[in-house]
Amino acid sequence: MSTQTAATLGLRTSWAKTKLQNLGSGPSPTSLQTDGNGVESVDSFVYLGSLQKSEDNSRPDMKRRISLAASVMSSLSRIWRDKILQLSTKIRLYQALVMSVFLYAAETWTLLSCDEKTLEAFHMKCQGQILHKHWSQHVTNADITARTGLPPVMDFIRRRRLSVFGYAARLTQGTPAHNALHCQVGLASGRSLSGTGDVVLVVLVRAGQTNSATTTGSVPANLWRQAILRGHSGATRRPELATR
Repeated sequence: MSTQTAATLGLRTSWAKTKLQNLGSGPSPTSLQTDGNGVESVDSFVYLGSLQKSEDNSRPDMKRRISLAASVMSSLSRIWRDKILQLSTKIRLYQALVMSVFLYAAETWTLLSCDEKTLEAFHMKCQGQILHKHWSQHVTNADITARTGLPPVMDFIRRRRLSVFGYAARLTQGTPAHNALHCQVGLASGRSLSGTGDVVLVVLVRAGQTNSATTTGSVPANLWRQAILRGHSGATRRPELATR
């Protein structure tokens, strides 16, 4: 659609928010002019709440999310210190107000094992703060999770990935997102297969690739079938919370 046609329809481009960025390897592109408006070349910018960097990993966005969630935890310190509120109420507030910020767009992250450890460390630190546990008390993670009833942070991310998995699996054939995920490849026998049942789903996230079998611990073909039949019910199931 041309700029003139867009203007006729009442659409306007916000040039102040329009950036030029190179994703992946290669030199940064030079700034350019479009219809007399400058488009700045950047290495990183925030788009729809996520930090987009030219690097081929998600660590910068992950660290930014941890920083934002830490600010939310600090702003709610009076609630964590409150002796009247039940622990179950505090845990629900933590999930609604802190984890929603902490894991925003986490299903799109490409995570290394060191990234997973960083996420889990912050998750445990927050739970310890809610329970008024200090690191000098040498309380184990198992003791903390036994009281809060919260699973590891990667369980939350896996549920979100499965939700995206199911959404793409249920799209009609021919949709780009469906085609990008519906990869007809050889299974264990190495032979070429056809049909919607005999597929291996490869979840493509940003610059990296995460095999769904590795991510979820299940056979990809079975996940594909389950995602089509189940809907979002399995992805939205909440963990059991502490009662006091």
